[in-house]
Amino acid sequence: MSQHGRFNAIQVVAGADLNTGDGTGAQYKAVTVAGVIAASGTTAIGLLQNKPKSGEDASIGYEGHMRGVAGAAITAGARLISTTSGYLITAVGAVVPCGRALATASSGATVEGLFNFSAAGVSSGP
Repeated sequence: MSQHGRFNAIQVVAGADLNTGDGTGAQYKAVTVAGVIAASGTTAIGLLQNKPKSGEDASIGYEGHMRGVAGAAITAGARLISTTSGYLITAVGAVVPCGRALATASSGATVEGLFNFSAAGVSSGP
């Protein structure tokens, strides 16, 4: 089971319902400053730590020891980037990662990692 530890967070107003109520909400996915799940062409500012409805406060962890949702199989030690739909995948090539995996995770599972979304030039994937 993935864990999380100390992290820094900010609050923004959720721009969409990030808690669908069926257990498939956006918790631990990458989100934007607009309080929505990061999509292609947008910049993620951190990982959602709660399950807000539209208009409620979204707690976004931008730096520290947190959990994220894997968009593909991830191995411990892998450099991570955020991709479409707020998932995390292994960084390939000369991109600036948003974190590093501390444990192995399968696609769709939570992955424990050390993250820093505040770094200039953090890359978002496809």
